[in-house]
Amino acid sequence: MAIQSTDAGTRYRTVSLVILAVFTTIAALYLLRSILIPITLALVLACVLSPVTRYLRRLFPLSSTGAAAVLFLLTSLFGLYLATITAESLVQATTSLPQDIAILSGQASRHISELLRDKPSLRFILPEPGTIDKLGDRNSMLLYQSLTYGLADLTGWVAQGLIVLILVLFLLAESEMLTPKVIRFFARTPGDAAASEQTLKDLTRQIRSFLVARTLINLGLGLVFACFLWQFKVRFPFALGLFAGVTNFVPYVGQLLGGGLPCLVTLAQSESLGNAFIVASVYLALVTIEGYVVTPFVLGRSLDLNGTVILIACLFWGFLWGLVGLILAMPITACLKLVCQNIPELHRWADLMSRDWQPPATISEESGPTI
Repeated sequence: MAIQSTDAGTRYRTVSLVILAVFTTIAALYLLRSILIPITLALVLACVLSPVTRYLRRLFPLSSTGAAAVLFLLTSLFGLYLATITAESLVQATTSLPQDIAILSGQASRHISELLRDKPSLRFILPEPGTIDKLGDRNSMLLYQSLTYGLADLTGWVAQGLIVLILVLFLLAESEMLTPKVIRFFARTPGDAAASEQTLKDLTRQIRSFLVARTLINLGLGLVFACFLWQFKVRFPFALGLFAGVTNFVPYVGQLLGGGLPCLVTLAQSESLGNAFIVASVYLALVTIEGYVVTPFVLGRSLDLNGTVILIACLFWGFLWGLVGLILAMPITACLKLVCQNIPELHRWADLMSRDWQPPATISEESGPTI
């Protein structure tokens, strides 16, 4: 009896320590988000851009530091170009979109008034025209304030991006030196260090393949959609295309936002439901091709995540890190699943997170029952 009570007490203490460690980790992720977000973004970008540094070193007689410096200059120029396009689009949107919303709300109010005059029986179904006008004025003011604040915060985002790029520069320049040191720091024996180094290389290669493929797919989606918007004479085509590509990192909700905003801009510009429907149809076709043809062909089924895990990950990282957390939710979750797939002790977690993946059969299961 005493032995059972001792085992129960030990089990309760272990469970309590695990719960305390989980809540402590969540609190640290939230409280240190101003530090952890740049570090996480830098690690993701370093993982994506490391093949580019190797290509530069093969193409030119450069050291790892030189190749990282060249890549830093190129990415900085590209980032400044994107910031310039974003700033220009925000300035134009600040002066045009609130007026467009006011015009649309006025038209909707006028149409509802005509319907109510012709068919008074619809009064219990349709909203009051005055309510539509008030909502239009309120939303115009909120949109103007949001765009103004976004334009004011753009400088801070550029500064944060520069800090992230500097971290990427150091990670790429010192990766060959830092990786063995980190492995030796955590490994207990030389044999463990060699096995850990090989596992880390395989894991890094898989994570890099996923991140590079996911980034290229989203950039391609945004570019194709931007070209369509440009040909369709929609305002802010490249800014909306970039928005669609970035929000495609966020499952479900991101795709609604990525297609909903261009439709609203088209509706406000042309005042035609037909044009907005065309934009929505093209975006839906692109997202369908990307989700059911391009992504399965490029990434395969090894990185699949079930819908419940995706939603929980978006809620969790969105709560902790806001918009950046929503964008990083899928890459972080996919990377965690890859880690679980490569560590036998964590196979059950990978199985829980996946939709089709199953842990490899153990030796005893493969050999069948023993006699």
